[in-house]
Amino acid sequence: MGEVHELITRYGHRAARDMVAAEDRRYVDLAAAILGDEQGALGYLYSGFAMTALPHRRLADDGEAWQRQNGRFNLMVEPGFIPGLDGRPSRQGVPYGSRARLILLYLQTEAIRTNSPEVRLGNTMHDWLDRMGVKSGGSSYNAIRDQSRRLSACRLTVSWISDDGRSGFERANIVGAMMFAPSDTRQGSLWDETAWLSTEFFQALRDHPLPVSETAIKAIQNSSAVMDIYIWLCYRLRSVSKPTLVPWPALHQQFGSEYKQIRQFRAKFLPALKEALAVYPDAKVEIDGNGMRLLPSRPAVPERRVFMLSPGSGS
Repeated sequence: MGEVHELITRYGHRAARDMVAAEDRRYVDLAAAILGDEQGALGYLYSGFAMTALPHRRLADDGEAWQRQNGRFNLMVEPGFIPGLDGRPSRQGVPYGSRARLILLYLQTEAIRTNSPEVRLGNTMHDWLDRMGVKSGGSSYNAIRDQSRRLSACRLTVSWISDDGRSGFERANIVGAMMFAPSDTRQGSLWDETAWLSTEFFQALRDHPLPVSETAIKAIQNSSAVMDIYIWLCYRLRSVSKPTLVPWPALHQQFGSEYKQIRQFRAKFLPALKEALAVYPDAKVEIDGNGMRLLPSRPAVPERRVFMLSPGSGS
């Protein structure tokens, strides 16, 4: 993918598009978006989401918890209930897809930016979604409203095994106070409420924030698979000091457990990886029959731009 970035740098966006095959112009457009980023706005996520992720597609709303394991990390998302208009509990399914990921990114970014678990919604979130290219009308509005309710009700558990063999877990609701989206799409904002991240989740976020490029997320925001790969690369490559092989079975387990065979997974994974690499110009990886080799790379977000909460907050 590095040759695409080099073509854009040397000849410009339009000329680079004419110099590649038609099926590769998508990657040129993605690369041009990140190379032309002058503002460098940052988003933040709890680093646990880099090793595990929400489902890509809708699960049965009356189903059990979603669980995803990746090596020493495990994520379990339990669906929950919120009061309905009649006061009775209304079961919400597991959050899924790119819109759930965008809402999570907004909540966590605002919490880090303000150093507060209180996140104002209303016009603030409306404007942010608009900046990310998500319009608030029609099907997009309904999808965002649905995912906000799912996120408000669910409970997640992140567990791990440390290098010394000890195990542990963090369990928390993502949102401590509910997010209510009005059903009238004619209103001037998506929400007029304030969301409170739970104390446990906010502390985990403060202790382990992962910076990502908002421009990159905007470019790939319609594909939850590409978003997951990009975020994972942001997390893994920042600490790679020597070539590190991630075998195909491990990649399959993390990114494609819904595919029965690794060869089926590879056919879907490789195009998504190319999109993720297009918005991470400094990422250095190699693909072969054994898997993906991670090479020492510069962070996706330059260290000088990372906002630290306090000397002891970590990253």
